[in-house]
Amino acid sequence: MIVKKPTALRSSVSVAAAAALLVVLGCRPSPALPLSADSALAHPGDSTVAAAGDALAQGRPWRASRMLAPALEDSTRRTPEALLLAATAASRWNGWDEVTRLLDGVTWKDSLFQGEARRLLAAAALGRGANEIALVHARAAVAAAARGAGRDAPAGEMLGERLVLEARAFEGLGQRDSAAAAWARAAELLPEATDWLRLRAAGATDDAGRRGALLAQVALPAAQARIGWTDAKAREQAKDYAGAERAYLALPDAQASALRMALAGAGADTAARASVRWRLAAMVRERPGTGDARVATQLLDSAFAPLTPAEELLIARSAAQGGPLARAATAFERALDAGLAKVPERYTYAGVLFRLGRYADAAKQYARIPATDTLAPAAAYARARAFVRAGQTADGLTALRAIDTTFPGDTESASIALYLRADLATDAQDEAGARALLLELVRRYPSSRQAQLALFRAAVIGYAAGDTTAAREFDSVATRWGSGGEALAGRYWYGRARFAQGDTAAARAAWREVLNRDPLSYYAAASARRLGLAPWTPAAAPDTFATVPALDSAMARAALLERLGLDAEARLEYAAAARAAQQDTTAGAAERLLATADRFRERGLASQGIQLARRALERGAPRDARTYRLIYPVVRQEALIADAADQGLDPVFVAALIRQESLFDPAATSGAGARGLMQLMPEVGRGLARAAGFPLWDPVLLYQPDVSLELGTRHLRELAGRYAEPAYILAAYNAGATRVERWKTRQGVEDPELFAERIPYVETRDYVRIIARNRDLYGALYQWPEVRTAGR
Repeated sequence: MIVKKPTALRSSVSVAAAAALLVVLGCRPSPALPLSADSALAHPGDSTVAAAGDALAQGRPWRASRMLAPALEDSTRRTPEALLLAATAASRWNGWDEVTRLLDGVTWKDSLFQGEARRLLAAAALGRGANEIALVHARAAVAAAARGAGRDAPAGEMLGERLVLEARAFEGLGQRDSAAAAWARAAELLPEATDWLRLRAAGATDDAGRRGALLAQVALPAAQARIGWTDAKAREQAKDYAGAERAYLALPDAQASALRMALAGAGADTAARASVRWRLAAMVRERPGTGDARVATQLLDSAFAPLTPAEELLIARSAAQGGPLARAATAFERALDAGLAKVPERYTYAGVLFRLGRYADAAKQYARIPATDTLAPAAAYARARAFVRAGQTADGLTALRAIDTTFPGDTESASIALYLRADLATDAQDEAGARALLLELVRRYPSSRQAQLALFRAAVIGYAAGDTTAAREFDSVATRWGSGGEALAGRYWYGRARFAQGDTAAARAAWREVLNRDPLSYYAAASARRLGLAPWTPAAAPDTFATVPALDSAMARAALLERLGLDAEARLEYAAAARAAQQDTTAGAAERLLATADRFRERGLASQGIQLARRALERGAPRDARTYRLIYPVVRQEALIADAADQGLDPVFVAALIRQESLFDPAATSGAGARGLMQLMPEVGRGLARAAGFPLWDPVLLYQPDVSLELGTRHLRELAGRYAEPAYILAAYNAGATRVERWKTRQGVEDPELFAERIPYVETRDYVRIIARNRDLYGALYQWPEVRTAGR
């Protein structure tokens, strides 16, 4: 699972700041390069500092921080330029504590670099939530910029950017009038962001007339769409709760916010509070599992606890669908204690306990489902699973066997019980017993959802054991269920089984069939290799895309908004650009989608670009290399190649893995908490960072592409040192080496393809197969250095 992390305040040196720094340092930028403060900060007498400036200019801030660490420990090299460069690098990876440590005590904050140290300290204080400190630094930074604002346009831009910091600090301190004034001044100096800054000014304005005047000036469509929200929020901040409630009610998906205002406006009025309470409970009942229901639950808990058993039951049903699960569990407990919950609620409660990892408690609740209830078969199976998850395998097996005798007519529960028994038999290294159970499932429950996969798994076990009937079983997998999920796998392995029996013609015919049916699949690539052919690749095409002026303007605005720390507004710009491309109905719609996907890729937002490129294919875009490079992107290819080479890894293999792990989204976060391009857990990252000799550690570093690449390839190298075959490496990366060691004991797994098929976890099996196919595509779509490394 992949989820966007909450975006922290970003900081970077603006073009205006860069110009000022170049003047101060006496440097002249190359006319062939964009103006950058990173190279300007490179100390002319220190090659390490200069190299760190280059690394920062290349978008590798953590590398710059590491390179600068030794220089900063040497008093003769700890120059203002080196310190400011180090602080700039730290700001790029949101290392706000490090920025503060580096700059807080320096004496030249106001005398050098036109107050750039003050700007960084203000950004750091905002990032840490220290608004009073942020305001002190922001004011000093604004004063420094104001001294040069009248002389040139870049200085005016610098002033505008610093006014944004001041406005944010004022807002954090609740000084709304001052914030509104700062936003308005910034709007005059930053024309590309004017409408968004006017929205911010309006949102900080209590006077409805002045707010309306500001909102009337907003012309940008993406910003206009937020006028209603801005007005509602401003009324809320001004404690005009009745007005805010009306404003929220007029907006889509803001009903919970309206009720929050109604509650705030009710005060101590008993009747008004009772009305709001009823409306909140109705929202939970009518919109279970939604974000509005979660907000309503929070409001009920905060304002009306203890709740009635009936309210608890409503919350239990909703939270079981949309979370939080812990709240669902406590709500079910209270409703059950009051005697309100019936059998369906008890069943749902047991499922919540299971999802919370409270397996023993879940088993107890499942056991309380009456044998005569329609949910009894499913509860019996779930109870058996709970026993197995709790480590009580013997009890689990007993419960599974009981299902077969107690509920033989329930196809779903009885069949899946047999399937789980086969899994447990395999874990116990009883291959013959597992195969027999799988074949029994197919014989007794041929219409069940598990039947095709069960027959495929039985055939795989038979093939590994040298059983000649496996070929017939693979053929049945491919033909008996039509185009079911394992049909392609069955046809490929039918070819392998017939080849093993010496029937080369039948084998080749099977593999050609796979190629024709789905040339982009894992099994098609494997079939091509068996036939001595190259896997399918798209036709060559250069990366040329349509020019869309409105799109380029939107991307420029989004980049500026990100630089200002206005990430919510930047996301709205990106969303508007994507929506405009998706809603285009002209003849050039597919090309516009591709162009938009390309711009997202350039901005490092490859995952959004992937979705747009897929939509372009649906709209008739050519199935050529240009399109597929958008669907299979590479971000920071040079860094990826360098880090892979450092660890002796195949960079194509690394790229293929990143595509599956994060869709090349550096801000990706999994449900389990894994972060970044290569999806490392914070504790794993800490250990790898220690081994790599990082001078400091902060989990936020895992969202930095250069850090994720360095640590992820190091972790991958550890696994590659343990396992020779890519399939083993990938399975260990996804499911852990402990499980791979257990799976390695299974028959036939010295064959990497057979090992992949024998992985019991569907997620891990798919993971291995998908990355194998990714690797073929990445190898064909991009230029890579010639290497022979792990993962090759």
